[in-house]
Amino acid sequence: MARPTVSFDVRGMVDAKERIALLELPAPKRRRLLNNASKRIRTRNRKRLGEQRNVDGTPFTARKDGSKRKMLRGLAKALQVVSLSADEAVLGWKNRLMGSIAADHQEGRPEQMSAARMRRLGNAPDYDAPATRLQARALLKEGYRVRNGKRWKRPTLAWIQANLSAGRAGLILAKLTGVAKKQRWQIELPARAVLGADHQDVRDIVRTVLQQTLNAPR
Repeated sequence: MARPTVSFDVRGMVDAKERIALLELPAPKRRRLLNNASKRIRTRNRKRLGEQRNVDGTPFTARKDGSKRKMLRGLAKALQVVSLSADEAVLGWKNRLMGSIAADHQEGRPEQMSAARMRRLGNAPDYDAPATRLQARALLKEGYRVRNGKRWKRPTLAWIQANLSAGRAGLILAKLTGVAKKQRWQIELPARAVLGADHQDVRDIVRTVLQQTLNAPR
């Protein structure tokens, strides 16, 4: 699957008069111009991802679990200029794994996930952290009990979170349900515009940077 990118040829973004002025610039200056324009477009994409919005301004489809935690933050941070010449620039991801994840989100295709892949992305769970409220609820739903003298009693959510680690809670839950922990699983992803830019916005940015370059002291 092709990784999503934003590419533009500066020669197609300006009018005839500006194109003449552009071509009179030495190659290093044209390259610097494109680099500056690319970084502005990158900034706009990062800001949009931070606001959790698609290129058309609509909000991202919410998480299925109702969580309000922001999505695609790692992709926004890793977005960079991956190719640059005196005439063309390309925004995207140099890291192949990041690019693959971006493509899954961009097209809304199922993402194949594994524990190893989570670790490579830096998203592996902290098994030593306190059990989550979600884990506590799941344990109680499965009939989890703790020893209280000679009797067994139903603990509170607060007790579970205070006394069980996330890793321990996960192991107990797996035993109670009889379901082994999955090493691979599939995540259904709705389409979210990870990367993109309005053509007119790109054109305006390029023309603005061109004028600044032409007006700069020689």
